[in-house]
Amino acid sequence: MLFRSTFMCIVIGKYFEGKGWVGIKNRDRNYVPDISFKKKASEGVEILYFWDDITQYCEGFNSAGVSIIGASLMVLDDEKEIEVRSKTPSKDGKRIKKALQYPNVKAAAMSLIKSKLTGNTLVFDQDTMLLIESARHEGKYHFKVQEIPRDQVVVRTNHGIWLPWAGYQRDPNSESETLSRISSESRRLIAEKVAAEAQDPEDILDGLTLDYTHDGQLNALRTTHKKKKMRTTSQILIIPEEKTMFVRPVQSNMKFNFWELNNPKQQTWIEILSNRILYQNLKNKNTQDDPPFDSQFTHQSD
Repeated sequence: MLFRSTFMCIVIGKYFEGKGWVGIKNRDRNYVPDISFKKKASEGVEILYFWDDITQYCEGFNSAGVSIIGASLMVLDDEKEIEVRSKTPSKDGKRIKKALQYPNVKAAAMSLIKSKLTGNTLVFDQDTMLLIESARHEGKYHFKVQEIPRDQVVVRTNHGIWLPWAGYQRDPNSESETLSRISSESRRLIAEKVAAEAQDPEDILDGLTLDYTHDGQLNALRTTHKKKKMRTTSQILIIPEEKTMFVRPVQSNMKFNFWELNNPKQQTWIEILSNRILYQNLKNKNTQDDPPFDSQFTHQSD
C-alpha cells in the first residue's frame, strides 16, 4: 500500500500573555496509531518528534522553540484506511524533520515551502506564528503564507480558506466528500469558539473534548470504534516558551521512556496528559456505552 502522511485534524494557534504563542492540535486518523517520541541533535539544536510508528509521520518542535503542526488538504489520502505498517519514512515527515533543524521560524517555513509540503501548517515559536496554506492543483504547487497578528486566533481544519478550492468540497456528485466538508466546517467553527473564549492553553485542550452536536463526526473530538471512521487519536499542545510538548493519548497506543525523554540534561520536554476529562465527559452524558477512547501505554524505564 502506498503511504502518504497527510491527516484530518484541527490546528489552532493563539497568543497568551506570559506564554507567547502556543499551538494545539486534535489529530484524527481512521486507525488506532502506535505513537512514540524521538529526539535528535542537529548542529546544536535538539529536536523532539511526535512519531507515528505505523506511517512514520512526525511533527514536533526544537530547542530554539521552532514548532510545526499541520492539518491535511489532501483529501484522498485521508480516506484510505491504514492496513499495514509503512516500511519507508513518510515523505511529509521527512520534510518536517528537515525544517525542524532550523532555529528560526521563517527559515523553517521556507524549508517547508521549498520542499512543497501540502496542508494547513502552523510554524511558530514563542514570538512568531506563521500559517502556510498549500496544496497541489493540476500538477502545480500553490501556497500562501502569512504571519498571524498576536491579537488574532488562527484555526484550520481540512478545507482551504486562502485556497478555497483545496481540501474537502461540497460536491453534488460525492456524498462522502460533501459530508467531510460539513465536518471540516463544523469542527472549525467549534474550535474557533473554544479558542476565542480560552483563558489559558488547557482551556482549549479541554474545550475541544466536549460535545457540541449529537453527530459525533461533527464534533471537534470524534470518537468511534468503527472501522474506516475518523476518530481523534490524540491531542497535542506545544508551548515554545516552556520548551514542552503536552500529549493526551485519547485513542492511541503510546510508548515512551520517561527518564530518557525528560533527563535534566535535555533541552526539550514531553508531558503525558491523562484521559480523565474524557471519562468525565462520558459520565456527564449519562450513557452506558463503552468509552471509545481506550489507550494503551508502554512505559520503559531503566
